[in-house]
Amino acid sequence: MIIFSTVFKILNKLKGNLILYTVILLAITLFNTTSGNMNHYEATKPDILIVNKDQNNEITKGFVSYLKEQATLKDIDINDQEKVDDALFYRDVSYVVYIPENFGDDLVNDKNPTIEYKSNGNENASFTQMLIEKYIKTVNLYKEHYQGKALNQKVKQVINQKTKVKLNTSLDISKLNQVNVYFNFLNYALLAGGVYCMTMILASLNQEGVRKRTVMSSFSYRKYNWIVFASLGLASFIVWLAYMIISFILFKEIMLSGNGIAYILNSFVFSICSLAVGFLIGTITHNKQAIGGIVNVVALGTSFLCGCFVPISFMPSYVLKIAHILSTYYFVQNNELIKTLEYFKLETLQPIIINGIIVLGFTLSFVLITLMINKRKQKIG
Repeated sequence: MIIFSTVFKILNKLKGNLILYTVILLAITLFNTTSGNMNHYEATKPDILIVNKDQNNEITKGFVSYLKEQATLKDIDINDQEKVDDALFYRDVSYVVYIPENFGDDLVNDKNPTIEYKSNGNENASFTQMLIEKYIKTVNLYKEHYQGKALNQKVKQVINQKTKVKLNTSLDISKLNQVNVYFNFLNYALLAGGVYCMTMILASLNQEGVRKRTVMSSFSYRKYNWIVFASLGLASFIVWLAYMIISFILFKEIMLSGNGIAYILNSFVFSICSLAVGFLIGTITHNKQAIGGIVNVVALGTSFLCGCFVPISFMPSYVLKIAHILSTYYFVQNNELIKTLEYFKLETLQPIIINGIIVLGFTLSFVLITLMINKRKQKIG
């Protein structure tokens, strides 16, 4: 009981650190929650200029009319090249289209006219390029069967056709994205906050005076180590439980669903792994200044490499290959899988179970390395 009370007294002194990372976790989550529906997309019209040298052709008229519908035509003097270049440079326009003479006739007569352009290279410029290619391909498709205004009308009819897509899913994707951000960032909170506290407790218990009294007492050293391990395990569980309570407060509906239970189990497995990491760091060094640096490197490094701060879909493939050697990668991978999990069957749960086993494998390896280091230190001592 003395060891238990000592551990929790030290933990109480370190509660400021836990509160700090909890506040950061909440701030990130609440910012994500208030930023709106992440899955909502609304197309914006690109700003363009059109320099048309084929104004009297019906096909060209239809083409220009189409561009005006799909984009915003800016009021800039197209005869002043310096103003046009300035508009591109200052991002007032994204794309300048130069329609050559006889463009319409050449297009329907298979002469493959070339449209010159200038762009600032942003996404709106790429979108405009796509619009132009789409129109030309549609004209090429129907020019054998229609001519003049009839061709324009047919092309306009085809291009303006809209397909309604209905996504049949019971998942609240927006809410699950927010929950996913919370649990991905939990890696940083558990490592930077939880592991730091565990290692600092170990450092305090291994101070020279405390360690000598333990060795000289009649108390079994092995039994002492197991009690310390159990005490830290209980402390780690309390920290994890606090984060789960917060998740229930923020996302009650999701956390009571199958996806929520899967998030809880996945985070629990990872909390065990983080405890093992804490024991390993606490065994390697008892220097409190060094511990802070090591924990920060581990927490920040794994979070950046494994997709906790940046969505994993945006990360380069070579970074993800490196991340495979870290337990956090499999924790985050499971979070991403749980986010899209709709049917709870063995086939859909299998990759999640495999990733969980891999995390437990990392945990076992950390424990074995810790025991080896402890044994070696005892021999040297």
